[in-house]
Amino acid sequence: MNKITILGSGTSTGVPILGCKCQVCQSNDVRNKRFRTSAVLELPNDKKILIDASPDLRTQLLLNKIDRLDAVIITHDHADHTHGMDDLRPFGLKSKKALPVYSTHQAAHDLKRKFPYIFDRQQYFSNKVILGGGIPLLDQFPIEEGMTKILDHEFEFFFMPHGHEETLGIRHGKLAYIVDCREIPKNITDRLSNAELEIMVIDCLRPTPHQTHLHLELALDYIQKIRPKMALLTHMGHEWDYLELTNELRRRGVKNTFPATDGASFLYS
Repeated sequence: MNKITILGSGTSTGVPILGCKCQVCQSNDVRNKRFRTSAVLELPNDKKILIDASPDLRTQLLLNKIDRLDAVIITHDHADHTHGMDDLRPFGLKSKKALPVYSTHQAAHDLKRKFPYIFDRQQYFSNKVILGGGIPLLDQFPIEEGMTKILDHEFEFFFMPHGHEETLGIRHGKLAYIVDCREIPKNITDRLSNAELEIMVIDCLRPTPHQTHLHLELALDYIQKIRPKMALLTHMGHEWDYLELTNELRRRGVKNTFPATDGASFLYS
């Protein structure tokens, strides 16, 4: 069996939002505390793959006792999914080898621009020596849509619209991981519905429509079309109180869908 651990289920601000006095941000319910969105996959050959490097990454990995990683998948280059990149530094220092980082070609280009000291070392240090040595040891591997092998495991990747760019959807075995998209094209919903998913982690920013994210009605519509055994709503903002959302799903008669919570783990084939 494989395992996914939700490291963060919150939107780009995290929840609570700094300075916000709303009911959810002031809640004492730990299920309303949400780090920025990321996850870890643990594979049968004792390999661990990080999905996205959120700004909360160091704390997320410490809390979940993740002390080793073997690869990283970046869904897109937005700050809430990449600005923990420097927190990956200890893994390279410990293993003495580079972590592979998989992303779209566009995200790879943008990451090189944002983090030249990591991903464009030869050019960045062309006229100066590296002092201190504290540079994350990461190598880029841009990927195409379709099937790709990572650590000898088959992954299927598909591109979805998100604002002015595309985000990377992921399928591994009976798991699908879909964040930060404004829609899921029909050819992708068809493929995922044929995959007989056990778990689908899906974007659900808020109750009302948004320009770049899925909202509740749209997320539930895709869940109904794809028919996973269980769906987990993620990338949630402070509009969502855990108990209120759970009760709303129950009121609608939705039995296979739940709000994701930070630190929760699930097994899948």
